Amino acid sequence: MNNFLDTLSKKFLFDFDFVSRDIIDLLIIAFFVYVVIRLLKETHSISVVIGILILAIFYGVALIFDLAFTILVLRSFFSVFLIIVAIIFQRELRRFFSFFGFLGVAGRLTPPSSAVLGMISKTIERLAKEKSGLLVVFPGIESIERHLEGGHRLNGEISEPLLLSIFDKTSPGHDGAVIIKNDRIKKFGVHLPLAERVQKASRFGLRHRAGLGLSERSDAFIVIVSEERGTINIAQRGSLRQVFNAEELRESLFDFYKEKFPKRKLGYFFNLILKNLILFFVSVFIALIFFFLVNSKLEVAQRGFIVPFEFRNVPDGILISEIEPQEALLTLKGRSSDFSAFQYDAFKVIIDLNQVKNADTAGWRRISIDPKSLKLPINLSFVKIDPSVIRIQLVESQSPK
Repeated sequence: MNNFLDTLSKKFLFDFDFVSRDIIDLLIIAFFVYVVIRLLKETHSISVVIGILILAIFYGVALIFDLAFTILVLRSFFSVFLIIVAIIFQRELRRFFSFFGFLGVAGRLTPPSSAVLGMISKTIERLAKEKSGLLVVFPGIESIERHLEGGHRLNGEISEPLLLSIFDKTSPGHDGAVIIKNDRIKKFGVHLPLAERVQKASRFGLRHRAGLGLSERSDAFIVIVSEERGTINIAQRGSLRQVFNAEELRESLFDFYKEKFPKRKLGYFFNLILKNLILFFVSVFIALIFFFLVNSKLEVAQRGFIVPFEFRNVPDGILISEIEPQEALLTLKGRSSDFSAFQYDAFKVIIDLNQVKNADTAGWRRISIDPKSLKLPINLSFVKIDPSVIRIQLVESQSPK
């Protein structure tokens, strides 16, 4: 394992200079910002974030003009800021962390076939014409289990007779939701959380409020049929939209599964970014602001360290009698904070005599120090070593008589 890590560090980390690290740093933070903004946008919480940003701007202005009282008040506010964020955005934080379970979840989910989606859509259209109320949930990549209450486990194969029997007006599960996962009906008669924004469902009944409620809390695709009007509505991302026939519903379901569970899993992230390029560039811009604010306080410095030599794989019968010089001056570059964690007193320049020509015979040898052989911390970069060439004298060991 250690050999593997050493090889990896030599191959990828030695030339991992500040520019490379900063770019990767920036992209990672930009990705996190992108996910956060997208989730806030889907949960309609962006106005709260704008309010927090306005406070941050006021704080920046107060610092520039040295407004002591404003600085004191805002600094007191920001001291408990993380607690406030955790309270206000507890639902969004859950979605944020569940989002990163995508690869594992997607690997376990298999979307229904096109034929099954067509059969489901036609059955829903039939029930809508009969004005039989309906609520069907198709989970996305986010777990919905914590939002569900009650219901009956079924794990049955999807079929038209089964759906018709569940949503028959005399059925005990008629008023609840059906959960369709993979190609099975997992549960029926399930109760969903009601929408927090009541005005959006003010024209509808409890089914629509329940469908909207789950769409506010997850990325699920929810189909709702009104018992009074016989209309088919889709709830997604906290919004309702009406579809008018089975074909339109089937296409919407197909697009949902194509987006959430692509054949190439990583393609999901790239497609998401391509569809939201403006949002992505905004995320990069915000990440740049954070990056410069943080790095403006981090000073890049060079420091020199006196390090000894250590020789390995000395041939049998050979001794090293002299080393010229016995130490070297190693100069490294890094941020000032990075040097504090560097254990330079335990650092050595290791020279492998297996790599030295004629190391098995007596005499003087010149050895060039290869910077790539130095095992440096990831956050520090090599500048130079002086001297870069040393001389050693090899002598034959005296055999005991």
